[in-house]
Amino acid sequence: MGFFKAMTNYAHKAELRESKDEIAVGGIIRGLAHRGWVCHRIVAHSDRQQLGFRLPGDPVLSAVYLVVDRRSGSGAISASMGSRTTLGFAAEMRNKVSDPDDLAAMWRTDLANLFKIPVAGEVRVNHQLNTVLARTHHLIDLDHYVQGNQVDVEPLVGWIVEQVDALREHLRPLKK
Repeated sequence: MGFFKAMTNYAHKAELRESKDEIAVGGIIRGLAHRGWVCHRIVAHSDRQQLGFRLPGDPVLSAVYLVVDRRSGSGAISASMGSRTTLGFAAEMRNKVSDPDDLAAMWRTDLANLFKIPVAGEVRVNHQLNTVLARTHHLIDLDHYVQGNQVDVEPLVGWIVEQVDALREHLRPLKK
């Protein structure tokens, strides 16, 4: 019975390690909902969750999208990486109509972004015809927020709000 119990505990530990991102996503949704954000999109894959939020009454942003992307598996490499997760942010601002001068400025910015290598924490602005997206990503450790059956994502939610505030400030000068 000792061997069977050891194997059962190992399987549960692997499942818990692979489920930390789903646990954290649930806490993020709850925490942001308490701040007035409305979740309008949830797309869950085995290793990535995508969340979309509306920010009612926000003067600049129309939506915020979060991607929790954790490469997980049962192998030794995944186990050695722990709960390192990429958290991607996209803040969307809608403009009514763009005039030709605005389009020229947008294309210059987008062309400059083509030759940049994405670096964690760097903000990139991408223009569409009547939307502007500011994107960034960071590497976080989910072990700071989910430990066993104890979940404390409030510090993570506060940090997420700070990141969205920074993206809002990048988009504010482009608001029409």
